[in-house]
Amino acid sequence: MNDKCILDDSLRNKITQLEYKNLSNKEKEIKEIYKKHTGREIPNFEIYSSSEMGIGKKSGFDGAAIHFYDKQRNINEVYYIFRGTEPSKDFGDVVYDALGVGAGKNNAQINDAVKMYKKVEANLKGSNVKVKRYGDGHSLGGHLIVTLSLITKNFTGVRGLNDAPVNVKQLVELD
Repeated sequence: MNDKCILDDSLRNKITQLEYKNLSNKEKEIKEIYKKHTGREIPNFEIYSSSEMGIGKKSGFDGAAIHFYDKQRNINEVYYIFRGTEPSKDFGDVVYDALGVGAGKNNAQINDAVKMYKKVEANLKGSNVKVKRYGDGHSLGGHLIVTLSLITKNFTGVRGLNDAPVNVKQLVELD
């Protein structure tokens, strides 16, 4: 199995930024970013978007997952990417920041993150190539991805970029 992941930190940062514009239908942009950065063609991948799955509309949650899969090259990696607070786009983020991150009294966005995670995981191709999971999130998205990784306990690597902290009260309740 490859020990090196498909996306290095720089590529992960660029794709995390792209999530603010929603990763749905961004295959072309991701291919261009990868080719420009590595000089190689990107492995086969599929994008899963919370908005396309109908998850997060009420809570304000917004995330995506990119699944890279190539059995011949022993590649089976999923990158979960969650965006941060967008008060002008969705007031649900502001409510969650106060009641979820701050007070630990609202689990709506983390519940939606878990729901998305379960849907993506149900779609992964069966293979003898072990799945490696990576997570990235900025601000509120960092809070969500770190919390999700602590709940699921099966991520290879997680990065919160200028992230909001995990709420221990929430984690105890959810785990």
